[in-house]
Amino acid sequence: MACLSGRIGPEKECGRQMGLFFTKAQGGIGRLATRICVVGLMAVMVVGAGIGTASAQGNGKDPGDPLEIFLHQYLEHAGLPGGVIGIGYGTGQVRYAASGYATVGPDVGMTADRQFYIGSLTKMMTAVVTLQLASEKRINLSDPIAKYLPEEFEGRIANARNATIRDLLRNSSGIPDYLDGEFFFQLVGRDPQHGWRNVELLPLIADRDAYFEAGKSYAPSNSNFILLGVMIEAVEGDHIEKVFNRRIFEPAEMANTSFGRYPRPDLLAHGFDDADGDGQLEDVTDFDVGDQLADGGVISTAEDMVKFARALFVDGVLLGPNAIKRATSDAAFAGEGSYGYGLMIGSSDWGPVWGHDGIYFGYSAEFSWFPDQDTVVVFLANGRALNEVPNVTGMLMTGIFGKPQ
Repeated sequence: MACLSGRIGPEKECGRQMGLFFTKAQGGIGRLATRICVVGLMAVMVVGAGIGTASAQGNGKDPGDPLEIFLHQYLEHAGLPGGVIGIGYGTGQVRYAASGYATVGPDVGMTADRQFYIGSLTKMMTAVVTLQLASEKRINLSDPIAKYLPEEFEGRIANARNATIRDLLRNSSGIPDYLDGEFFFQLVGRDPQHGWRNVELLPLIADRDAYFEAGKSYAPSNSNFILLGVMIEAVEGDHIEKVFNRRIFEPAEMANTSFGRYPRPDLLAHGFDDADGDGQLEDVTDFDVGDQLADGGVISTAEDMVKFARALFVDGVLLGPNAIKRATSDAAFAGEGSYGYGLMIGSSDWGPVWGHDGIYFGYSAEFSWFPDQDTVVVFLANGRALNEVPNVTGMLMTGIFGKPQ
């Protein structure tokens, strides 16, 4: 096992649930993986180098950087327009690589300072704010979520009176996912720049059957983090982005991180997805499928996500060691891995790995923290793979850490 043990996080399968279809290349996957892994092994000599920003492969310049060559080949075979890798070490060293295109027609090469939607990586941040509020005694993790909902929804959301905040953090609430079915995406199609707020989605969660009795099993549900967003805004009496600014982005010095907004920021790489089911990627940057939502609406850069990892796991800026221990040990069994408080908890040949993967319409992301090595690997892409390929983090591990013992 090379990275997170299974893809266990709830994701916004936006294109699929809008009734769109994605063409997956068949055959040749084993040969492809072998070819990329060979290139990945070349990174062992360079990924520990000092801070740097790689040039875009798409501008015709051959950078000669094995890490960037690996990324270029990966993007080509995955069918992705562009991407950025950030690798941060406990020593403070950081290595970046960028390849492909930030926009197409006109073509603009990718650079490491570009912003991307990070999708469900946002859930880690929602969990951090929730744990901060608990440490301040402003909430209790054993509180039922109904305590923080508008009165008219207390009895309409399945399990809300029994599911605790802890259950929501662990995806063990049994509360149904508002993305089940296509109704939300029908709304997006009618109003693609709506600016959805967490509380606006309560009617989409209400009046539906629970998956199971609260706390008795595991099932990924984006609704859990929408409800946590409603709770955070109610307790703080403020908009979710202002709360995250105060509690995460500013303390961690994440200057290029925010929730999505219109007009789109100049640094945002355009997002590409198969919007019409023809097996080709189209520019979908202007679709709002959750810009202000606590389950996936944050945009960030590889540099800022490395800063987030250090602030959370190394410097103790965001949470203390007791909170981190609880968030990574009080986990629900989830297939081949487990799910802690907004974190996938997995194993690798190099020890434990915590993090998340993320999908947003036109974007994909990986975030993996290796506590034994004090190392984070971040991968951000402005598309969703059309071809079946392994995750980036797993393919880089030998190059980063050497052969497992």
